[in-house]
Amino acid sequence: MEVELKLLLAPEHNEQLLHHPLLGAPARVQQLAARYFDTPDLHLLCHGAGLRVRKVDGVWIQTMKAGGSVQSGLHSRNEWEGPVDRAWPRLGKLRKLIGDDAQWLSVLDTPNLKDRLEPLFLVDVQRHLWELESEGNRIEVALDVGHIERKGQQVPVNEIELELKDGDPAGLYTFALQLLEDIPLRISNINKAQRGYMLVRETGYAPFRAQPLALDADISLSEALPAVLGNCLEHIQRNETAVVDGNDPETLHQMRVGVRRLRSALKLFDAVAPCPPELLEDVRWLGEQLGAARDWDVLLASTLSRIGAQPDGGNGMMAVQALALDTAQAKRREAAQAVLSPRYTKLMLTMGAWMLQTAPLLDGTAADFSRQTLQQLHKSLLKRARRMREDDPASAHHTRIAAKRGRYALEFFHGLHRARSVRAYLKTLAAVQEELGQHNDLAVAGHLLQTLAERHPESTGAIQFARGYLTAQQATQSADLDDIRDRLRALRLPPSKH
Repeated sequence: MEVELKLLLAPEHNEQLLHHPLLGAPARVQQLAARYFDTPDLHLLCHGAGLRVRKVDGVWIQTMKAGGSVQSGLHSRNEWEGPVDRAWPRLGKLRKLIGDDAQWLSVLDTPNLKDRLEPLFLVDVQRHLWELESEGNRIEVALDVGHIERKGQQVPVNEIELELKDGDPAGLYTFALQLLEDIPLRISNINKAQRGYMLVRETGYAPFRAQPLALDADISLSEALPAVLGNCLEHIQRNETAVVDGNDPETLHQMRVGVRRLRSALKLFDAVAPCPPELLEDVRWLGEQLGAARDWDVLLASTLSRIGAQPDGGNGMMAVQALALDTAQAKRREAAQAVLSPRYTKLMLTMGAWMLQTAPLLDGTAADFSRQTLQQLHKSLLKRARRMREDDPASAHHTRIAAKRGRYALEFFHGLHRARSVRAYLKTLAAVQEELGQHNDLAVAGHLLQTLAERHPESTGAIQFARGYLTAQQATQSADLDDIRDRLRALRLPPSKH
């Protein structure tokens, strides 16, 4: 199993890295040109595998990487590598390397794979290579500078790979944090092969949504914690590039949801694995940065567009929308800068290290922990629901938060409970969260419009018209709190599989 941490840096910082005291002796330099192979229908990619052949010191080396995971930038993948006599794959030799691993042998046994393989893209880099010891860990450090090419189209490569040769994976985070003290870095959650496939498929950076987490029924708590937190971190990090380089509001929304899921997960584990306060503060900071931009996106996309569509809503609303758009774009730029900041990189590296160091200390089964935790959250939800009052908007907000925490917790641990009951429970909580959330969105929109009026007094009339419309909406579209209470009281927690 190959374990790597991938980091991006700007080309202007390459010299600083090359002469960094942590790296010691001068680097060994290699020129590496690797061709990646797959079928026209991307058979290997569809099965989570990548196959390349590249020349290293005059020898052709064939490598297949497959499966594994990425958690907070830490790439763990199966790897089979060996010499071949040509610049084209030798599937027979690859099968011998794989041995008796039926899953990956079956991927290679698809009909006519040998004849259907073709080179899809080229990764051409100059590699500076160091091998060093750091706090008892043996680490290979590589700086790759070059490009990925597909039919004349190129994307640049300028990244560091920290590969663990021997020792504790958390040591990669520690070493990266030491580099971060002197050099601005970003974690990379996609590898060169994935970037090459993006050229092949001509895909941009689409929104990345939370992936289902299928925990085994007998999984230990020490295994469940990194699985749950890693799932949240993947949700956050796979939207990074789109938030920085793109303009799709949904990518920012998904990244913010990822942060919310992470905060909920950290609260779930707080009794057995309390997160350091400074780390929690950085998570809260990230949520605030993304949340400020998301609130303005919601105001533009739903609230103001509805007002403008009303028969009497056109008077001055175009100007209000333009002002809100300017603010939304500014907030999005601020969110992008937060993602690019050293504070964000430090947060992700520190979270990864804490997660790996904390998980082995936990005892017990995830099933017992899930059952106890869900019972506590269910009681808290019913308590919040009983306290809801029409004249107290905060009480409905607290119930919505409790419903969200319960939903996230069951989504994390759904594999430990009976599927039919899980679906019914999640459906009810999602509906309650949506109904109470609509009221909250209107309240947030009113606050944002008040801020806009203070900054742009020349548009006060149109803005106050919009605020009046929202006040009327809140009065006429308030959630039926009695109905919500009845539905929550009727809920039964899903039984566990054991």
